[in-house]
Amino acid sequence: MPTHYDDVWLAGGRLPISADPPLARLVKGVETVASIRAEIAQAAKVATMPAVEVVPYIWTNQRVLICGRVTALSRGDRSCFGVQIPAPTALCTDRAAVRALLVHEFAHWFYIATRAVNGSEAGDKEGGVLDLRNEGLTESDTQIDAEDWFGEEDARRFIQHGDPATLAISSQATGLETHFYVVTPRMGDTVGGIDIGDDVKAHIRRLRTKRARGQGLSG
Repeated sequence: MPTHYDDVWLAGGRLPISADPPLARLVKGVETVASIRAEIAQAAKVATMPAVEVVPYIWTNQRVLICGRVTALSRGDRSCFGVQIPAPTALCTDRAAVRALLVHEFAHWFYIATRAVNGSEAGDKEGGVLDLRNEGLTESDTQIDAEDWFGEEDARRFIQHGDPATLAISSQATGLETHFYVVTPRMGDTVGGIDIGDDVKAHIRRLRTKRARGQGLSG
């Protein structure tokens, strides 16, 4: 049974003993996530979307469900930033909820990519190293303008953390505790590179030029 679809894959993990382990459904969820990712890309201003890793756990932080995050993913012998989602998100049958969650996480990834490209091409003295941990950024600070990157419908439906649009994911997580371990993922201490496609780099440069022209006109 395939577990990898064009930069969307199922990570290894430890599962509790279950009379009816939903592995087949989880693999099907990976396929669904890959399909939604492709749909987002087809409508977006760039063709390349971040890689997505599905983790066979339920994530919580202080009893609140975590539906996804941007972090460093292990790819062979290196770490590279992408999007991780836990089992409840991959198993959610509400495609609109999963799509909204993915767009939200992709927006974080595009923010990091933009900072990396702009910093590198501005000749930052840190040599291309990007560390956002001490900048005091909020959740909404680390996103791009959705209309600059995504299709019209995805931009219109863009959500922020805790949006009711993701309640479908939370509701479908109920009862999965017998099939997946509930864990709190380590946050904020991951490091890695970021693979940025040529189309994404070109789009970042176009947006940078557009903003510079706009600031020149307003000045």
